[in-house]
Order: sequence, then structure tokens, then C-alpha cells
Amino acid sequence: MRHTIVIAILALFAGDARSEPRRAKLATQADLDRLEKRVDDQQRLLEKLVKLQQQYLSALVALMPDPGAATPTTSPPAVAAIEPKPADTEPKPEPKPVNKPKKPAKPEAKGAGTIVGKIAGGGGEAFVYIEDVVASAGGTAKMTQEGRQFAPHVLAVQKGTRVEFPNLDAVFHNVFSVTPDASFDLGSYRQGESRSVTMTKPGVVTVYCNMHPNMVGYILVTPSALVARVGSDGFYRLTNVPAGRHKLVAWAPNAKPVTTDVEVGDAETATIELELKRGRAAPHTNKDGMAYGSYKE
Repeated sequence: MRHTIVIAILALFAGDARSEPRRAKLATQADLDRLEKRVDDQQRLLEKLVKLQQQYLSALVALMPDPGAATPTTSPPAVAAIEPKPADTEPKPEPKPVNKPKKPAKPEAKGAGTIVGKIAGGGGEAFVYIEDVVASAGGTAKMTQEGRQFAPHVLAVQKGTRVEFPNLDAVFHNVFSVTPDASFDLGSYRQGESRSVTMTKPGVVTVYCNMHPNMVGYILVTPSALVARVGSDGFYRLTNVPAGRHKLVAWAPNAKPVTTDVEVGDAETATIELELKRGRAAPHTNKDGMAYGSYKE
């Protein structure tokens, strides 16, 4: 059909050329392309019209009453005429999505709660602390040397704290530690002097005197300020714990730490009871790894 229409149009141009020889000119390839495009568009339109007509006839047949059935008392509904839409020659560009800047989400405010309970076996020197909350701190703390003992015998400080070791005795002392990753040696110094060291890593730092083997002290370095001392009766109270799930650790000198999970609610109190098993302090050497000699004042 398309070739027939093209030949007819070419014949029409030829007839016009014979009647008006002065205006006659040969059809170019562009003319042929435009004609062929028009023919294609007309053919698509005709095919669409034929299809719509078939749908219309099918709808009429479906609405016609069955000859063997009783004649309905009401007339069949009218069928609206379907007007064909002209074929689109060029696709329309899809609209580009507009990316709107997203507002930063506000962090959800979390409250704080309290943990209480009892630690058995602490011997009055136990502590509890939160292990998974980390916050460095400054400030200072003191572990004095008095009566040839460290006072306090057990000291808990937050990571980043500088610990002073003042000598209050009328003898020389030499404070040192061989704790891995936390070793230090403050050297010998007399009464009235003080030397210090900053605790940079969480853990337990065992402190000795190089001149007096009976002098032993313990410094518990915690990841944050969330630490509480257990009373001599075994009870403790740890406040201002951020709401959420945390790891609670109980520790005492010469005891293996005990860790448990605890869920802390906002403005709520959680109760945790744990048990520590303490052993005896292991013998130690001086800072040179040698046995202590007989030191006389």
C-alpha cells in the first residue's frame, strides 16, 4: 500500500510538470524521504484506526442480546465513540529529577540511668566501671608514699590522668612499674619531693618501690569517668550511665575481672550482682628483675 501511494504522488508531480513546464523540476532525495515519512505516518494512523474500529465492533457484538434469550426490558447502554489520538512523531523528553539537598538528621537525644547492685568477694577494694564508653580526661590524682606504704593502696583514675607520687617518708623511695605498655621508673627521691606519670592506656598498673619490697599499689585506669568504688559491704551505685546496652566490669586486686552485659533505660535503675574470686599477690622482683637485697635505712 505504501509503494502505491508513493507512485501516485510522484505521478501527481509529473502531471503538474507537464501542465507547467517552466515550473517543473526533478524530485530530490530529500523530497522522497519526506514523502516516505508522510506515507509511513499515514499508514500507522490507518492501522491504528482499523484496530480501533475492530475494538468498537467487538464491543458492539458483546452488547448485542442473545437471540435465544428473552428481550430485555431496558435498552443496552450506549457505547461512547473512541476518537483516535494522532500518532506521536517524536518522543517527549522525560523530566529530569530534581535532587533537593537533604537536611542533616538530628541525633536522637539519649538519657541516662543508674546501675546498682552488690559485688561479692571484693574485700572492700573492688570497683565497677563501664568498659565500652571511652572519653579521655585531664586532671591529676595522688598516690602518696607514707609509712612505707602506698596510699591509697588501690586508686582508680580515668585514662589521661596524671598521677602524682609525693614522698612523705623520711627515707628515699623509688617508684616504678613493669606493667606491659605502662612501665615507668621515677628514680629515687627524698621526703618532700614528688614525681608523676600520666596514665594513657586503660588497664591495671601495678606499682612498686625499688627499695621496699612490701610496698605494692594498684592503679585501675578506666576508659571513662563511669567508675564507682564498691563499699566495704559490697554495695555500689554507678550513676549517669548513658541509656543503652553496655558492658559492666567488676575488678579487685589479684582477682580476674568479671564482665556482664547490662541494659540501661532512660531515668531507670538496673540491678546487677556479681562475684569476684581473689587470690594472693604474686612475688615480684626489683626494677632490674633481681631479688630484693637487704636494705637498711
